[in-house]
Amino acid sequence: MRSQAKHTQPLPLVEPHLPAAISGAERWHGYLWGVAAPFICTAIDWPLRHILGPASILMTFLLGVFLVASRYGRGASITASLLSSPVFAYYFAPPIFSFAISDLQNMLGLAVMIVVANLTSNLLDKSRAQAEIAWQRESRANALYRLSRALSDAQDNQTVAAIAIQHIHDQFQARTVLLFTDAHGDLHLPAAGPLSCSLRGADPAIARQAFQQRAVQQQAGLEYYPLQGSQSWPGVLAVRPDPVSVLSDAELSALFDTFRNLIAQALERLHLAGQARDAILQAEAEALRNALLSAISHDLRTPLTRIIGAAGALIDNARDFSADEKQDLYKAVIDEAQRMAELTSKILDMARLSSGEIVLHREWNALEEIVGSALTRLNKHLRDRPVRTQLPDSLPLVWIDAVLLEQVLVNLIENAVKYTPPGSPIDIGAEKTVRGLRLAVSDYGPGIEPGMEEKIFDKFYRAVAETQQSGVGLGLALCRAIVEAHEGTISAANLSGKGAIFVIELPVHEPPPLDFKETGLVE
Repeated sequence: MRSQAKHTQPLPLVEPHLPAAISGAERWHGYLWGVAAPFICTAIDWPLRHILGPASILMTFLLGVFLVASRYGRGASITASLLSSPVFAYYFAPPIFSFAISDLQNMLGLAVMIVVANLTSNLLDKSRAQAEIAWQRESRANALYRLSRALSDAQDNQTVAAIAIQHIHDQFQARTVLLFTDAHGDLHLPAAGPLSCSLRGADPAIARQAFQQRAVQQQAGLEYYPLQGSQSWPGVLAVRPDPVSVLSDAELSALFDTFRNLIAQALERLHLAGQARDAILQAEAEALRNALLSAISHDLRTPLTRIIGAAGALIDNARDFSADEKQDLYKAVIDEAQRMAELTSKILDMARLSSGEIVLHREWNALEEIVGSALTRLNKHLRDRPVRTQLPDSLPLVWIDAVLLEQVLVNLIENAVKYTPPGSPIDIGAEKTVRGLRLAVSDYGPGIEPGMEEKIFDKFYRAVAETQQSGVGLGLALCRAIVEAHEGTISAANLSGKGAIFVIELPVHEPPPLDFKETGLVE
């Protein structure tokens, strides 16, 4: 199995081998040093025998024994201490060149040297063993930290499986494979290809048996461990120890249990996170469905009712209406049908933008032309509204879908018309900034309720009751979707002394060079 994320590759975790574990060849080498040490001390002390006293010479021999013990352990140091006694007696204890010792003080010194040498070697062995235990525990704690850190970054079960297999192989030299449960509680092998250290040949039937019985199963040299989380059993870990089971050691077995617990918790975390995401999506879908039904029940039913009423009146009582009254009814039918078409178009556009199905047809356009086209479309709604535009001639061309950006401006201006007093002005301005092109539409209405500057861009959200203003609450959501499709941003705020302002930030691209021959200006 191959992990898809770069960060999921775990770091090597190898159990340390300390100097206390002395090999056979090195042990014999130590005994040779134990034999050689007394003679080396003799070679050093012999020229100084008239200067140094017996006590100082004995300290030299004791130092040699201590050095041998610190490097080669207890056996070599005992050899050095036992051999130091006759060597000292022969060369330095009167009478020299004889193993007889006439001085009781020298005899006592030799006895003390042997005892001290043995005590020193014992203390060194104990400290070495304690250091080895501390080193191993530190290594295992480090292994747990690396595993937990890698698992915390995992985003799916496949990644958890890759991390678990690699870390267990590095730490225990064992091949494993992780089988995890799906939404229905069935066990599955990882879908990705196996790693080089993955276990091959695991029996899914035995894994299911271990999972169902909640007990370890063994077969054909494989061990199947059910993984237990805090609230569930998220999978089964199949292990083949290699070459022999390292789990017979109590501490390594406890470490392996901790590994399994961490893996189980990671799988359970992903499962619970998936459930939480599904619950949020379900709640959002339910909210959108209710909002859509509410919009359809009111904003589409109302124009349908008016169309049916006007058409029925024309059919049933056509002779009783004057020409002007008939014209009013015809106009009502057209207006309501157009209103239905606009609402339906917004819903469909929002659905296409949300699913990513809309393809931008970008061209180089002048911003003033797009603003002028939007104002022309809304000419009927702006008859009693002064619209003030501030569009410098130095504005660069923009690489946009002109139809969609025009729809953004239409939606923003329609909002200004709906939510501001009749006759109040609307300001439209643009300028080039460091980050790109800034386009703003502001009004002189009551503004936006504090704290709702982001909420108004949500789908189907409406700032006023549905009986006051028509619409399905998709206009601003559609604006944001279109602007973000152009790699831009849109935001809303309140201006002091004015009303609301909507600001669009669009990136500025380098326009292509103008070919004067194609324009016909140069022959």
